[in-house]
Amino acid sequence: MTDPLPPLPSPDPYRTRLDGLLVAALVVWGLAMLAPHLAHPALYNWDEAMHQAAARGTYDTFFTPHIYKDPLYPSDIRHWWAANIWMHKPTGPFWFGALMMRVVGITPLALRLASLLGHLAAAASLYLIARRPAGRTWATLGAAAFLALPFGWQLVQGRFFGDVTDCTLAGCNAVAVALLFHATREDSWKWGLAAGAVVGLGFLCKTGLALTPLGVAATLWALSRLRFCPGPRLGTVVAMMVAAGVVAAPWSLYSAKRWPELHDLEARITKAHLFKDPTVDVGPWHRPVDAVLNEVNRTSMQPLPNVLPLLAFCWLLVRAVKQRELETVGLALWVGATWLVLSLGTVKVPAIAWGAVPAVLAALAIAGSDAKRHPTLAAVLLAGLVTPWAMEKLPTLARVRAELPTALEQTRSLPGLAEGLVLAFFAAAITATVWRLLRKPEWMSLGLGLVASAVLAWHLAITLPVEKTRYQAEHVEELYVTHSREVGRALARATPKRSVIFSSLDSDPPLTFETLSLMFWSGRMAYRRAPDVALAHERGYHPYLVSPLAERYTPVPGVPLQAALRAYDLDAPLPNPAPLPDGITPLSLREGSMEVLGFASGSAGSDRSRYAFYVRCRGPLRQLRVAFHGPDGSVERVLDPGASLRGPQALMNAEWFIIPVVGPPRAQVTSLEIGAMGQKVDLASR
Repeated sequence: MTDPLPPLPSPDPYRTRLDGLLVAALVVWGLAMLAPHLAHPALYNWDEAMHQAAARGTYDTFFTPHIYKDPLYPSDIRHWWAANIWMHKPTGPFWFGALMMRVVGITPLALRLASLLGHLAAAASLYLIARRPAGRTWATLGAAAFLALPFGWQLVQGRFFGDVTDCTLAGCNAVAVALLFHATREDSWKWGLAAGAVVGLGFLCKTGLALTPLGVAATLWALSRLRFCPGPRLGTVVAMMVAAGVVAAPWSLYSAKRWPELHDLEARITKAHLFKDPTVDVGPWHRPVDAVLNEVNRTSMQPLPNVLPLLAFCWLLVRAVKQRELETVGLALWVGATWLVLSLGTVKVPAIAWGAVPAVLAALAIAGSDAKRHPTLAAVLLAGLVTPWAMEKLPTLARVRAELPTALEQTRSLPGLAEGLVLAFFAAAITATVWRLLRKPEWMSLGLGLVASAVLAWHLAITLPVEKTRYQAEHVEELYVTHSREVGRALARATPKRSVIFSSLDSDPPLTFETLSLMFWSGRMAYRRAPDVALAHERGYHPYLVSPLAERYTPVPGVPLQAALRAYDLDAPLPNPAPLPDGITPLSLREGSMEVLGFASGSAGSDRSRYAFYVRCRGPLRQLRVAFHGPDGSVERVLDPGASLRGPQALMNAEWFIIPVVGPPRAQVTSLEIGAMGQKVDLASR
């Protein structure tokens, strides 16, 4: 067995305070990067729409996660997107979301808080792990860069593709590994219990992908027995496993006993992500063996060059073999095991390797710190960092991909990885040769190291947050496109608990499942199909209709005028289509077959308003340009009839219909200009 780690020196109060200040600074940085817009109303498909609906169901019945609580129509357990009991993902995040709904109300923010906390915990743990091998400066840079990754912002905000389960997995993995290292250094099985409990929480967030810290612990113990590196005692590893089982097993056993058929199906689906099973549909995400190193890492690490994570991992391996440090070996195991297992698996979705991204940033921090002492490493890092520029200037580099084996399908077809590896190889070979010929001059080591460290630090500290800010600004308005929030909240207030909603819609907005969104906001079961009033009555439900049109039913009171959809009581028919709601700002603007009858507005949050334009059409549908004029300038939007989510025939036969749009704050709009003819409406007196 390897010699035990030397006893820890007495804590240095100055360094302890410094660590606390740096972790606090990282939390503040993370909040600045990730918290703005976190309560936005858009629920994106696939992941967040399903998960928010499941969290809403868990809020109603805590130990019975569901989407459709009491389905009117037969529910097929294979159709997890329209399920009764919902166990397609572990229940941990939805329990958290349900508890947060008791605190912050029924809002998407409740579930997204778990994503935010996962990212903040991962960043803090990343710093604590990397500060020994990389130093505090580089550890801080790596953690701050993790919080500034554009894809991380997408995950925390719940945008397609990935959300709370990936964020909590990253947090649990990072915290568990940090606690494992601390348990090893303290030689404490009690800290091992804490690490295992976090693994159990991770299992309740993302099942098998959360077991990586257990594998790291067991491998470190085995390597310590071989005298390769320090590792935890067997008792610490056992304590981790026991604690993980205590936390994770009860729900697994309970759900298996209560819903055995569904539990068995979901277990088979989980296994089918790793091993092909022709009897199980796992979607369109079958990917070649090298997808993690290409498509997945490219998605996660943008705008960093695609080859950089692999180069950082290679340096982890080199340093792990040379220095045999606890943290370096553990990080290499964390990254390597994740990539290897997922590469051998069948399904590779964009966020599948996110649980190891904190370790990749720690590896980059270590490489940046070491560059000034190792000129070959510095040259390799520079080659990786300049790969995009080199590919543009040297298009012949692409020829190398054609020589690769056909098994490396994505490496052959996607630019970046192969070219970067070629550049890194030649940079390493040339630098090592020159360095030896010049008898290892210190100036060469220092010069290359400073340049490589500076370029990498620039990318981590400047390029990532700038790109994240640019991406956020480009997509932020999409966060406020929702058709369901206003009408759903009104239905939640104005209808009895035993209500069912039929939505008269022909399509969904981009990247949205409107039925699931409506269920989340209303807390009522919703179906996008023709109303079945008789069946609803038979099952003891009061039926309602949601539509963007004037329908022949009594409107439900309390729906805001700026709502994209109106709600109607199917038990209260009218002889004629419902009139325009009282209180809208009347207009009378005609352009061709389109007539704008009026509009209403209300706050959409974050310095923007939601507008509902009430329109009539008596002929071919067409888009209408609308310009919002104010003292700060003009903002143009397009009124697209398709945004009503109904087909042309329904719209042309309607007495009126709603076209929703998000625009500038109503208080800052003094006039509207509508149509190609520029018909102006002065709003100052309205």
